Amino acid sequence: MLSHSMRSDARAAAQAACLEHQILDHVKQALRVTLQWKAPAFGLSRKLSSVQFTSKSFMRHLDRMMELEEVEGYMEAVRHDKPNLEARVQRLEQQHDEFRDLIEELQPEVAALAALPAARAQVVCHRLIDFLNRVDQHDADEIELLQQSLACDVGGEG
Repeated sequence: MLSHSMRSDARAAAQAACLEHQILDHVKQALRVTLQWKAPAFGLSRKLSSVQFTSKSFMRHLDRMMELEEVEGYMEAVRHDKPNLEARVQRLEQQHDEFRDLIEELQPEVAALAALPAARAQVVCHRLIDFLNRVDQHDADEIELLQQSLACDVGGEG
């Protein structure tokens, strides 16, 4: 009975993580759309305001997602079930730390975005695009790790 309860808990946690990832994907897409907005000069302040809004949402949700993955998510399960994948889990955790540092670095720039000269604001927007691309690659690496941890045959069944 206990193993059934544990499987149900694991399934519920996986479903919650999947939903959180879907939300993050929507926020990432919204930020991309906002960053790609070709605003005329008179609409630049509105674009920058939207970039501020969506990037703050993206950074908050990414931080929340990383915390969930580390504390309640797949990382501990992979460590427990597939210790041979520990180095990959550690690399993903290291990327989480790098993302947190980048968020801390970008937050004041994003907060000041509307007051920045147009050229500097463009640099900040390019940094946000680069950040999104890094997060996309990280997500792909996580999916690959999860697939490998679930699909690998441990052997020993005779």
